[in-house]
Amino acid sequence: MNKFSFLLAALCASLNAQEAKPAETKAAHAAAPAPEVKLADKAEQKTYFAEVWVGKTIADCLNFQKNIQVLSQQVEELKRLQVFLDNALTTPEKEARGHEIAAKSAKLKGDNESMTKLYNGFSIERPYQFIAIKAIIATPISNEEFTKLSGAKDFKPDSVIAVGEKKYHIRDTISGQGEVETFGLSLKRITDAKAQLQQLIDLQPKLTKDDDKKKVEKAIKEIQDDLTKSLGEFKQARGFDFNADAITLPAEAKLSVQITEDEKKAIEAKSAPASDKK
Repeated sequence: MNKFSFLLAALCASLNAQEAKPAETKAAHAAAPAPEVKLADKAEQKTYFAEVWVGKTIADCLNFQKNIQVLSQQVEELKRLQVFLDNALTTPEKEARGHEIAAKSAKLKGDNESMTKLYNGFSIERPYQFIAIKAIIATPISNEEFTKLSGAKDFKPDSVIAVGEKKYHIRDTISGQGEVETFGLSLKRITDAKAQLQQLIDLQPKLTKDDDKKKVEKAIKEIQDDLTKSLGEFKQARGFDFNADAITLPAEAKLSVQITEDEKKAIEAKSAPASDKK
């Protein structure tokens, strides 16, 4: 949480306190619960991941993400049905819910097994990491803009992609895991700053204290200055203005699944040189 987030929280709390009714004000002074004390684990358990698949195109990566979404929706549906089963009052209702859960569980199991074959050992039952090592930035274009763009002599068909019903023009490519992560952080800074700026602007008319007004005016000026700098750096680095409707898509990615220590040892033994196995 940055300083502007703290300021927003403090000002909102101040406004809520001013608007609180007497009964609410009294409640606000009630003793706060004792903070929860958490004991540190004696030994932090190590986790291991093994790479099982590499997506080499945007389509590969999007298909994986789409498949994961389907499985995740099935899992959530099963959780919802289990709640209905737990709350069922009659035997026929319990039986119907039980049959539905059994059918959907079998469907999930089959789909997960297909994913295991397709992605070399992936399973939704294991924690996994999907890490982009190359990404593209694309801005939305209208049909008219696409017609104009595609009519140019140097037009490259693969510079335009369709996502759902919308067309996007690929504007830049970021290569390298570190570069992709850094770019993601820079985008987050810009979008967070824009959101905080709008929150402060919306809060400004509600303030009654001169001191609060001055704090907000100063914060707005600082955020605007930071945004101007960040947006300028973005344009200089990417060659085009920041677009809030732009999308970032993985163009290449590595998929890893969590493995046990025994599995790790087995993999290492299998890949060890012949001389080391003697």
